Amino acid sequence: METLEQAIARIVNEKLNDGTVERIVSEKLEKAVSDAMDDVFSYRGKGREELKSRIEGIMVPAIEKHDFNRYLVKIDTVLTEIINNTNLADNERILENFKELMKEPDYKEIRLSEIFEEYCKHVAENVDTDNLEIDTDDTPSYQYVSAVMDVEDTGGRYSSYKECTVTLECEEDGELKIQFRLVKWEEDEAWNIRDVAEHVDINSLRRMSKFEVFLCTLKRAYVDVIIDTNRAQEEVQPEAEPEPEWR
Repeated sequence: METLEQAIARIVNEKLNDGTVERIVSEKLEKAVSDAMDDVFSYRGKGREELKSRIEGIMVPAIEKHDFNRYLVKIDTVLTEIINNTNLADNERILENFKELMKEPDYKEIRLSEIFEEYCKHVAENVDTDNLEIDTDDTPSYQYVSAVMDVEDTGGRYSSYKECTVTLECEEDGELKIQFRLVKWEEDEAWNIRDVAEHVDINSLRRMSKFEVFLCTLKRAYVDVIIDTNRAQEEVQPEAEPEPEWR
């Protein structure tokens, strides 16, 4: 009669020979790997962050190299036809903004100080002069106004993901204040623009300034932004001229 020890030894031997042990080890190993991968690619896992970075590194350059200019003529024709058959008062402004938005920039990177220069032009063209003093020396003109740019480090969702907020404003006209984010991965030198006119449609095109279209174009074309200064201030002369006073 088979003893308990002999029975155990026989069963173990059978399981070793019929593949049971291999199957169990395989299942356990598969589960361990799966659990480990879940941790790596979880919301806070480093693997997910790294994978996203690599995918962006492949896809973004591919998109950047694609030439969309061949679609512009056809889209322009269609949009012109639509606008000409509407009763919108600002048709010309809409069409002009659309054309500018679809143009490919002549450069792949831009300095933040250059963006500020464009903002100063925007202030000169659009500042509200109702409450500005008039300089009567020689040719009458409105007083200079102050354009300011500040860059604030706002951290990031991940340790290697950086972001900052750029604030552009005119001290004499609060309506000209514009903010947008710059984001990048830690290993990158340049930043990219975010949070500028996320939803562009016919109505928003009618209201957008040239400077806002300029920012949207930089964002759409993934133009790299080099932060060469964290703060800038410029005294800007309004382009509008005072109406002559007849006495």
